[in-house]
Amino acid sequence: MFHPGRENHQTEPREVSDSNVVKLSNKLKATLKKKYQSPPGGETEHPFYIHCDLQYPPGESGEVNQHEYIQIKPTFRERHQWRCSPLSLYFDSELDDERVRIALTKGVSGIGKTSQVRMIILNWAEGKGNQQCTLIFPLPFRELNLLKERLSLIELLYKFFPELKEPGISNLENCRVGFILDGLDEFRHPLDFKNSPIVTDVTEPSSVPALLTNLINGNLLPFASHIWITSRPEAVHHIPLQYINEVTEIEGFTDSQKEEFFRRAIIHTDQANAIIHHLKYSESLYVLCQIPIICSISASVLVRQTWLSDKEYDPGALTPMYTDLLALLQTQNQNTQKMAIKLGELAFKQLVKGNTVFYREDLQECDINCDEGSEFAKVSIPIFREDIGLQQTKIYYFGHTTIQEFFAAMWFNRSCYSLDENLRNAVDMALQSKNGKLDLFLRFLLGFSQSFIQSIAEAGYNSSETLTETVEYIKKKVMENPASPRALNLLNCLTELGDSSLETDGVSFLNTGISPDAKYPRAHWSDLAAVLLASQSGPIDMLGLEVKKRGDEELLRMLPVIKASQTATLSYHKLTEKSCECLASALTSKVSNLKTLNLSFNTLKDSGVQLLAAGLAKPHCRLERLKLSGCRVKQNGFAALAKALKSNPLHLRELDLSGNEPGESGVFYLVDGLKVVNCKLQILKLSNCKLGLELSRALAVLLIDNPRHLRELDVSMNNLGDRGVKLLMDILKSTQIYKLELYCCQLTEKCCENMFRCLVNIPSLRELNLSNNNLKDEGVKMLCNAFGLPACQLEKLNVASCGITQVRVFHFNSVLKELDISRNHLGDSDDWADVLFCLSSLETLRVSDCKLTEKCCGELVKALSSNLTNLKELDLSGNDLGDHGVKTLYMGLTSRCCTLERLFLRCCGITVKGCSSLALALKSSHSSITELGLMGNDTGEEGLRILSDVRDNQRYKLQTLEIND
Repeated sequence: MFHPGRENHQTEPREVSDSNVVKLSNKLKATLKKKYQSPPGGETEHPFYIHCDLQYPPGESGEVNQHEYIQIKPTFRERHQWRCSPLSLYFDSELDDERVRIALTKGVSGIGKTSQVRMIILNWAEGKGNQQCTLIFPLPFRELNLLKERLSLIELLYKFFPELKEPGISNLENCRVGFILDGLDEFRHPLDFKNSPIVTDVTEPSSVPALLTNLINGNLLPFASHIWITSRPEAVHHIPLQYINEVTEIEGFTDSQKEEFFRRAIIHTDQANAIIHHLKYSESLYVLCQIPIICSISASVLVRQTWLSDKEYDPGALTPMYTDLLALLQTQNQNTQKMAIKLGELAFKQLVKGNTVFYREDLQECDINCDEGSEFAKVSIPIFREDIGLQQTKIYYFGHTTIQEFFAAMWFNRSCYSLDENLRNAVDMALQSKNGKLDLFLRFLLGFSQSFIQSIAEAGYNSSETLTETVEYIKKKVMENPASPRALNLLNCLTELGDSSLETDGVSFLNTGISPDAKYPRAHWSDLAAVLLASQSGPIDMLGLEVKKRGDEELLRMLPVIKASQTATLSYHKLTEKSCECLASALTSKVSNLKTLNLSFNTLKDSGVQLLAAGLAKPHCRLERLKLSGCRVKQNGFAALAKALKSNPLHLRELDLSGNEPGESGVFYLVDGLKVVNCKLQILKLSNCKLGLELSRALAVLLIDNPRHLRELDVSMNNLGDRGVKLLMDILKSTQIYKLELYCCQLTEKCCENMFRCLVNIPSLRELNLSNNNLKDEGVKMLCNAFGLPACQLEKLNVASCGITQVRVFHFNSVLKELDISRNHLGDSDDWADVLFCLSSLETLRVSDCKLTEKCCGELVKALSSNLTNLKELDLSGNDLGDHGVKTLYMGLTSRCCTLERLFLRCCGITVKGCSSLALALKSSHSSITELGLMGNDTGEEGLRILSDVRDNQRYKLQTLEIND
């Protein structure tokens, strides 16, 4: 195909044999191996690198409105606990039995995303990983910026890999192809997923952004391609979440890895220790050392210093370290000062535009010759770097974004005549910037100003007026809108200037509840205190107020703490509707971290819930779990919650309204709110709501319209009856329900046929509670017919107090891990041996109050010594086992096969003799028991002494002992 005015590339697909595909793959591997064996930056790259694990973040990835420096602070959020190996994650993996077509890895600048990319590419090229992919094409966004003309996907690949024109790239639809798109944040063109022209043919020309959008949304190579995208957090939102199958994150070095880096990178132990001590004191810099390249820069600077033991920095200041970096650079390059000014102009202009990589025209705009840039990039200290991109085009970037921000601040400081005007303009610019991209620039600028003022003071001039005005201006901006995402950085700026007065005022408000300055509303002081608390303590949980102080008035004073908390547990706190307006303001505050709010058993009534619902309805509310059990809520309160859910349905995952009286109309109001398409509620609890068949009808309406998300349902202690449960079971077949609570629902054996079909037709169901229903032997036997069938995957079953008299109804093979048959009159049947033999997968068995005696203990011993090897918890409480029964159990408890960890023998007629038998068992080298419950037995002081000695002896495993004093 020929296109006038453009190079004529081979774009027509050609049929290729398997041998040609192998040839193409081998040629691509050879090309990539040659390119990626050398680190970016060449020989000046720091030689030491510790592997950073990828993390699975639990939440969705959305737009972030904080500077990256804030995001990596340990007080901003907790590090994730889930780690994965990066070597075969992307192109070999599956998610929920589905192919992962698009994976996205996010991480702040310099954290190691590109290093992970290089490692995976090199492993594939060397035949070490991801060999299921026939071809892997790395397409860095910084190089894609260079392509201006219209191209087909095949032509684009030839631009990057001209070596592949022979044997030719073709037949991609029949290969497993991987694309690695590194650095989404560096792409200078918008990705328009709504209006981009549709491209389905790999030979059809289009713009580069259009090719990318069609590749990502699946119009191009929908079944053959796997795509891995990397990005800084600020750019993740450019790709709609519906196209991303999996999100991972690189979180950088832990504190121990930071120390390991410096101990291995610095030869002399004493010097390494001094540097580590200095960094820990310099809190702001130590936070940044989570980023590997910052560790590298710090090592380059600090290893050359001799003053670490006596030089003092403000722990919150960042500027001094970067100033020393520039000073060190001047010792290596005579043209540093002149070049630094030019680089500062480049840094500032591109920072405002949001660019972190630069090209020839960007340098020329700032009067920088490309040869000058190349020469400066060769300096061993990683301040400015050069990379060779597509078709040998040179690409430039600063060693880290913080260096760009530092140089930008330095140039801006020189370009203004009035220091006060300079600082005020910079503050205003930072407040208006999106995603906090000018936040660290402002901190550096204030750091320069602080140094300038100090130098004037040392020369004998008075400059306090300018500094005071600047501090007051920043404080004013903070208090005008403390909920702004920029407020936290302005507080950091005050720290950079050595002023802590606003922080002191915030702490004073937190302690007294009195506004330090009436000029600003009380709500603003509350937000400020919440911001300060969250920034200092990180994510916290508020587990309640002191018992003596519980009530509406104390809650108002503690509102900043509630805003700073992720969980607020305020059940039984004597709260009324007066507290709800305050709590609603906490839910809607932009500074609120609240995810879980428990207000159960407070007299809120409808009026209070209506006020609370007004907060839930606001888009700023991000509450995920709301518990309002026993709050005397009726029809109007349920209607208000439904209205709130319609307005803001995206976030709530758990709703507990148990113990309230909504009536039929109230529950239908609630369902009307829950059934909206965007509502993703997973846990719904409506136990003890004095409802009957109407509850089943309402839930049927809900699950018909919105069946996808509900995982747990609790409708216990409602008079559903057999008809209500039948209606519920029929509709649950279309859901992914995981846990179902039907405790005390007036059920009989007639419902068990429906239950059987439920167990067979709902493979997602894992936990079922049918306790306190009159199911009898016939019903439970019918229910248990499902066990052993492949479709039944139930793991936990509770049929306590169900009128069962025959233990043989539990004679079945299953995957059950937990079984509760307590409070049934089972007695010492001969069938126990067969039943225990079948239940070999059990981890928890509860048979309390089942009319057992010492006669059953022999069968238990046999089971514990043979097939119950997975059993971790056994509850025999309320059975007349006596001392003789416990003595018999001794043999099973000391068996090599017994793995029991928790044993409960409450109210079993045990005396001091039984305690002696138990003590012998607990002292056995084979005993694994860590918890023992013996309350309600006549053990006496001697029995207490015998078992307490075992618990207190570190040689034995017993940790928890429940026994009468």
